[in-house]
Amino acid sequence: MKVLLVALNSKYTHTNIALYYLKNKIIDICDVDYINLNVNDSLSSNLNKIMNYSPEVVCFGVYIWNLEETLKLASDIKRINPNTIIAFGGPEVSYNSDELLNKHNFIDSILISESENNIVKFIEDIKTNTLNKTYNIVVEAKDIPSIADDIVNDYDNRIIYFETSRGCPYNCSYCLSCIDKRVRYFDLTEVKKDLKKILDINPTQIRFIDRTFNSDKERALDIWKFLLKNRRDTEFHFEINPSLIDDNILEFLGDVPSDIFRFEIGVQSTNKKTLESINRNYNFEYEKEIINKLNKIGSIHVHTDLIIGLPHENVETFKKTFNDLYNLNSNELQLGFLKFLKGTDIYKQQEEFDYKYSEYPPYEVLSNSFLSYEEISYLKKFEKVFNYIFNSKMFIQSIKYLITKFNSPYLMYQHLTNYFMDNNLLDKKISYDDIYMHLIKLFDDEVLIQTLTYDYVNNFKGSRDWMYNKYDYKKEINDKKLLKKYKIIILDYNIQTGEKEKTIYKIEK
Repeated sequence: MKVLLVALNSKYTHTNIALYYLKNKIIDICDVDYINLNVNDSLSSNLNKIMNYSPEVVCFGVYIWNLEETLKLASDIKRINPNTIIAFGGPEVSYNSDELLNKHNFIDSILISESENNIVKFIEDIKTNTLNKTYNIVVEAKDIPSIADDIVNDYDNRIIYFETSRGCPYNCSYCLSCIDKRVRYFDLTEVKKDLKKILDINPTQIRFIDRTFNSDKERALDIWKFLLKNRRDTEFHFEINPSLIDDNILEFLGDVPSDIFRFEIGVQSTNKKTLESINRNYNFEYEKEIINKLNKIGSIHVHTDLIIGLPHENVETFKKTFNDLYNLNSNELQLGFLKFLKGTDIYKQQEEFDYKYSEYPPYEVLSNSFLSYEEISYLKKFEKVFNYIFNSKMFIQSIKYLITKFNSPYLMYQHLTNYFMDNNLLDKKISYDDIYMHLIKLFDDEVLIQTLTYDYVNNFKGSRDWMYNKYDYKKEINDKKLLKKYKIIILDYNIQTGEKEKTIYKIEK
């Protein structure tokens, strides 16, 4: 029996490690292969790639970004060969399986939730002609096979995804992890053995997909030490809870070399009533203290998140949440919009908070009792401008200067958003060159031109007519070796002190 496991990924740099787990569970009981496809490729191209395997059974991993394309592929496969058995699995089909099976007769079975054990029973039932419509068998840590060899053999400069545990100890109402509150830690000896195999190929980045990597802080510290000892050039990404960072861990992190650890921290809101309503009874003041300490260390890349559309978060409380998080001075701040994922607690609270959301993936909030559609629509534009200006890292010094001209960070980005809207800049593709020019036009400020000159030289080659060029750096510096290694600019503004003083800057080429 030829079984094909299929993933439709959202980017070419992604690999779906679920394929490895499932393949290794059934490799001894059938002829199994897998394929990573891209959701942005044409339907006919992806269909052709699947059919080239001549599969008798096709199992699709279904997620929020690929449901529609997966349904199309499955339907066409069944038209080509009605005898092909098709199974769906994954979070997007695990909580409305009856609805999908009734609506789409080309789906033979749905494997609910984690499927390491489901797929074994599914294959066995095909062999005995006793196929069920759904499979939902609990998975324990001991049931999960090693996939390190698959990761190593498949590595092609893609991001590597790896997990050391399943589940989450927390109960955030908007997250699928709230459904299964069990945390299952993989055997630490085996984790280290697998990581050593992966680190030996010197990958660019490993993203740990544990829901809360440091839920067991001593275990996390042990793994972090192991990674530092065995890495060469690899950097690591973790989702962490800052409340579990103590002085001992901070001391360790203070010795971690720069740009190796990336921490993603989901603060989501700083409004107490909002946090209580989504089951996040965290102490933001303590979180803030830890995040500030992480940022002060300087070597840890800190990424914070907030979610727009949560209960009890209106425009005024959002402004405070935004300002609170912005003032933490993290490397990145992601503004996300609430998604209504089937199976989550918040999905069941639609009437309570008068939620309206899109019926199509990614099921984003449209309005609720606290934010109108118009307000959410504006915040989407705000988010787009914020990503252009802040998260792009193209205007770092200019932002630091501009922020001093406003009473709060929100007011500055609101001012920029209104300008972008008034000049129809959000409905078309805009280059960073254009944004530099618009900032000059909007603020008409000589110091800003100097900081923009610094930012531009730091990010791009060449020069522009608008740049500050009062001084001829070749007359100021006669060191040819220095000029060969650095881009030199001379300003009348000291970026570090904020004072008006002639300053020479050397930027590595």
